[in-house]
Amino acid sequence: MTSPLKDQVAHLEILRADARDEIKRRIEQRDKYSIQLTVALSVIVGAAFSEKGLQRVLIAAPLVSVYFSVLILYSYRVHAVLAKYLREVVEPELAQICGTERRWEWEHYYSVEYRPGIRRRFFLTALWVVSTVSMAYLFMYNSIPSGRPTDELFFWVLVTVSVLYLVACLSITVFFWR
Repeated sequence: MTSPLKDQVAHLEILRADARDEIKRRIEQRDKYSIQLTVALSVIVGAAFSEKGLQRVLIAAPLVSVYFSVLILYSYRVHAVLAKYLREVVEPELAQICGTERRWEWEHYYSVEYRPGIRRRFFLTALWVVSTVSMAYLFMYNSIPSGRPTDELFFWVLVTVSVLYLVACLSITVFFWR
């Protein structure tokens, strides 16, 4: 028969293994999303500059950036919750039961020694850059030297979409900024 202490340690080890596995899958998932984002934006930019007249396809670049940025940033959010759970619940309990120092548990050690989440800010910055540069380019492309739009309908579509992208970027930044 097993002792309650061994059962408790075994249970905590299972919780830790599950959380660590989920963290590893989140990291892998974000890498895949970032590759997909890069490929999608490359296709859009390639199409926009491959032939005269296709520049308007750039209007989709912020949408693609918003979509993948939300997926990536949400994955970071879940990762942070898992790491906090390990650092504040599972690891202290294991350290106490095993008589070891909490500071040597992985999530605690990592949070003290390194700055996690730097890439998260990169994705927020990239979201803003893609959105502002593509919309600015389209506004300039749609203007003649006098400053008037060459296509009035597209100009108003561009204004509307730009406002929507601005609201989306602001919302995403506020929601995912810490």
